[in-house]
Amino acid sequence: MIDLFPEARVDPGIDPDKRYTTPETMALCMKLAGVTKWDLDVAADAESHWAAQWYGVEQDGLKQPWWGNVWCNPPFSDIEPWLENTKWELAINPRGDIFVAMLLPANRTEQSWWHRHIEPIRDGRDSCFTLVTHFLPSRVRYGHPGNPRGHGAGSPPFASVLLVWRST
Repeated sequence: MIDLFPEARVDPGIDPDKRYTTPETMALCMKLAGVTKWDLDVAADAESHWAAQWYGVEQDGLKQPWWGNVWCNPPFSDIEPWLENTKWELAINPRGDIFVAMLLPANRTEQSWWHRHIEPIRDGRDSCFTLVTHFLPSRVRYGHPGNPRGHGAGSPPFASVLLVWRST
């Protein structure tokens, strides 16, 4: 049995921007988001992606079009551009043909980007689109290069939050 909520442990030598979503965490995120598949993974790589169509560092998901059910597990060191782009993509796709789910560290709710991009609109406070926050229980395990499923890996010293945007 895989422990979805392992003890916190920082794995030495692991790039913190290469945190891969494990299958167990993805199953929970898909359930919370209400989807059965992703059409596009915008912050992925060849070793870890959750859609047949995906953008890696070389393609730069911030400069490519988004469509359908979009999964995003962005680099945690530079979250704000991904939030800005999500709002842009929702604005240019007003027909409701785009849906975005993003996994972020939940211990960053005091950050200025959270107060600029999340807090004012979360949980039904915007008329252009809906943003729902799902704070995941405990700490989730992340995979990393060479171990995309996170077998034996510890969890980071923070919880995670799933943000789910829908056009209205």
